[in-house]
Amino acid sequence: MGGGYSFEEQQLSGRDTHNSGPGAAHTGLEVGDDPRGGFVLMLVVLLLFGIGVAGAAGYQVVFNETLLSVHAKETQTALSIARAGLRSYIGKQIGVHDTIVIYSIEGGDAVVSARLVAEIDDYQTLYLLESEGVYTDPTFTGSAARRTVYQYAVKREVALDHLAAFTQVTGDVYVDSDADVDGNDDAGGGECEQTSVDIYAAMMGTGTLDIQSGNPLHGPDPEVLNVGSEAAVLDSLGIDWDLLTSTDFPVDYEDTWPSCALPADSFPVTRRNGNTVVNSSTCGRGVLIVTGRLWICDEFSWDGVILAGRLSQAWWCGDVDYTINGLVVTGLNGAGDDTYLDDDHEIQFDRCIAFKAGKRLSHFQPMGSTWWEAM
Repeated sequence: MGGGYSFEEQQLSGRDTHNSGPGAAHTGLEVGDDPRGGFVLMLVVLLLFGIGVAGAAGYQVVFNETLLSVHAKETQTALSIARAGLRSYIGKQIGVHDTIVIYSIEGGDAVVSARLVAEIDDYQTLYLLESEGVYTDPTFTGSAARRTVYQYAVKREVALDHLAAFTQVTGDVYVDSDADVDGNDDAGGGECEQTSVDIYAAMMGTGTLDIQSGNPLHGPDPEVLNVGSEAAVLDSLGIDWDLLTSTDFPVDYEDTWPSCALPADSFPVTRRNGNTVVNSSTCGRGVLIVTGRLWICDEFSWDGVILAGRLSQAWWCGDVDYTINGLVVTGLNGAGDDTYLDDDHEIQFDRCIAFKAGKRLSHFQPMGSTWWEAM
């Protein structure tokens, strides 16, 4: 009929004879209504969650490894600081030492202390040194790394061993009958706590001692000790000449003289760089270090220890007489210059004066193979 379709034609064309109008409901499923979509979304979420967990775990592993690396570096640095602190204490504690001291090293601190163990004799004391290194990496927060090391050290309570009233390290010595070099202890029994002992009048290194006439040397027999080498003399005395003449070594008076009104118990360290002239107006006592040549004029006197590169009588002063109570060591410049002792040159050993002066240069000597770390 007209332009319509027959029932058969509609069946053949697949048209729905009941729902062909506009707005008619569809009986088929839309693409977005596929029930598998929820599963896919859930799978995507799970995958993203898994990736997030794996990433977080990986970050934590890397972070932990970084922390371990930083901590290992911190502990190693703390150990380095502890050992450096020990060396600093041994090298810098000259004279009366501090019981505890803190050094700033490598961005951290070394806390060093000394504990008395035993008194070996009048001139040596045994100490246990402890050094704790403390370090914190500034880029990370957390507790500081700490490492502690120990070492035994002997403190030499005087600048040098009392072996001879006069010591010539290098060069020859000529002694006239007018001189007086005496190794017999001139101190009284109760003047100091150190035990009275008589020592050699003279000790020689590489040179020889020539007595011109008379008997100017006094002390136990033999009066002269011949050691045979510069190194052996320095080792016997315990003197580090390079250290004592270095500007890094602290002294009380540098190229100046102490006051003439020093207290009776004051024995400072005075260092004169280069050649120095002394006479009756020169004041002082204690340790006198002269890196060059010590020229002595008439009526000079000194109570303590004199360490000189070379010792000479000032020829322009005429006849020279001088008195030194304590100890004298010369020929330390290694040049092999000769020394002449005559014209009432008096060197008298006094254990109390020598000890009080030498104590200002007391220092620690570490004992070999005694270093260990606290675990």
